[in-house]
Amino acid sequence: MSASSSLRLSQFLILAAGFAGIVLSIGPAPAVAEQSYTVRFEGAPADLKDKLKLISTLEKGVRDYPTAAALRRAALRDIKALDDALQAAGYYNGRTSFELEPGVSDQKPVVVFTIETGAPFRIVEYEILYSDDGDGRPLSFKEAGITPDHSAAGADLRDAQRQFLNFLWESGYPAAEAANRRAIANLDENTAHAVFIFTSGPKARFGDIRTEGLEKTDPKFLSKLKTWELGDQYERSKIVSYRNRVAATGLFSTIEVAAGAPDDAGVAPIILNVEERARRTLGAGASFSTAEGPGGRLFFEHRNIFGKGENFRIDARGSSIEQSLDFSLNKPLPSLPGHAFSNFKFSNQTTEAFNARSIRVSGGIAKRWFGRKLETRGSVALETSNIVADGSEERTYLISVPLSVLWNSENDILGPTSGVRTGIVVTPYAGSQTFTQAKWTARSRVTFGKGDRFTLAGRGALGATFASAFDDLPLNKRFFAGGGGSVRGYGFQEAGPLDGENAPIGGRSLIEGAVELRGKVSSNIQLAGFIDTGSVSSSNLPDFNEKFFIGYGGGVRYLSTIGPVRLDVAFPLDKRESDRGYQLYIALGQPF
Repeated sequence: MSASSSLRLSQFLILAAGFAGIVLSIGPAPAVAEQSYTVRFEGAPADLKDKLKLISTLEKGVRDYPTAAALRRAALRDIKALDDALQAAGYYNGRTSFELEPGVSDQKPVVVFTIETGAPFRIVEYEILYSDDGDGRPLSFKEAGITPDHSAAGADLRDAQRQFLNFLWESGYPAAEAANRRAIANLDENTAHAVFIFTSGPKARFGDIRTEGLEKTDPKFLSKLKTWELGDQYERSKIVSYRNRVAATGLFSTIEVAAGAPDDAGVAPIILNVEERARRTLGAGASFSTAEGPGGRLFFEHRNIFGKGENFRIDARGSSIEQSLDFSLNKPLPSLPGHAFSNFKFSNQTTEAFNARSIRVSGGIAKRWFGRKLETRGSVALETSNIVADGSEERTYLISVPLSVLWNSENDILGPTSGVRTGIVVTPYAGSQTFTQAKWTARSRVTFGKGDRFTLAGRGALGATFASAFDDLPLNKRFFAGGGGSVRGYGFQEAGPLDGENAPIGGRSLIEGAVELRGKVSSNIQLAGFIDTGSVSSSNLPDFNEKFFIGYGGGVRYLSTIGPVRLDVAFPLDKRESDRGYQLYIALGQPF
């Protein structure tokens, strides 16, 4: 290893050790003041004992009791709560007693709770009753397809009640309610008879959607989002799915969906009550990196521009390496479900590799599957570019058909803490050049530690180009690595081969990977350490024998209400003469 590489590796090890030291120093919250007594539980199984400790005020140590009389009064209050907890756990013959062992010499007094659970009770009979009249209603758990576990614990009885109520909601009873439940114990045989009382209300079928609170939105558009057919038997899960579809439009700040009273034919209108969000949004953003310089963004969005959920957006971005103006229009297609989209974009790129001015017009259709986590899309795009590099100028005219599949189960846009985002895009091009490109990307993360304090995140990408010689591939269609969204620690597009003037030449294939460990030091401060790597090659397929460029570093994130604000500093592991010694990045959102 060269002296330069050794120095970089030493820097990395020092940074990693420092990050680990900070993470390890994050300890539990300070303990409460030491009590003048101790508590001991005897007689209960370990799992039950742990639950009882959570109920005891003496065990929790919320206050001190300096005298024996005060301790006894507190223990008696705990006795009642503990006996109630035993009954709730299905031990109807259970009882609790206590003794106060006085402190001797420098020993503290001990409150000893003795738990006599007795045998756990079992439910030997379940009875379903209704407080209102009606025909054809289920009268047993068996009719509802429910198999209770015969436990007499309150939580298990509550769960059985919830399952039966849910069955009523899914079987055409929108107004069903749980009125009461009780367990009648046989103390001699350790058994009980459970009685559940419900109010079913009238049976109903789906009727028309009646909307309230609309201002701009066309009610016919909201009717097309429904998840049932007129006259179908009422099912609450379809109401929930419908509400989720309405919420996914992003048009409303308040959404309430409920079945109205059914008519004589049993048809119930579905009442949709909404409050529309402000339809127009003007926003701005900023970023900075030593690789790309200061960056800014200004956007205007009009949601529901024509009253049927259409989204029109203008997005202007600028930095020292790229300026762009983007117009887009999305139209929902509820029957797919999915949306149609169109886009016009002008961009000007000024990089070390090339200068390019491009205009692109595209349009297509996207369809969602599997609860909208999977999206497939196809489109057609026309673009032309004027590319200048090494004193030569090239004009390209291309027509392309991008086809993509994306799976996205992440729980947040800017700061996801769970889920996976992965997809592949295949784009055939024809025109002044003919070739096909494919790119696969994936990212995910896992949380661990107390309170999910730590996050381990990873990202990967592979790119390939087919049916084009390297020299014939337009510079603005080549793969590059390096920069804040790629391999941190290297300049923009510079984690790859350079020409004689230290300008990136790019490649026909790409490999990228990154791993980042994040640890919270407070509710809104997070530290991070990371390693990024990448490689580009002139071969058609990713070449794992090519040189890999590795960057490493650390940073801090401020977890604001609008998303994480991050500051990262990164270093190249094997610095070339043309590379900077470090790179700095400031941006909104986690890198992946």
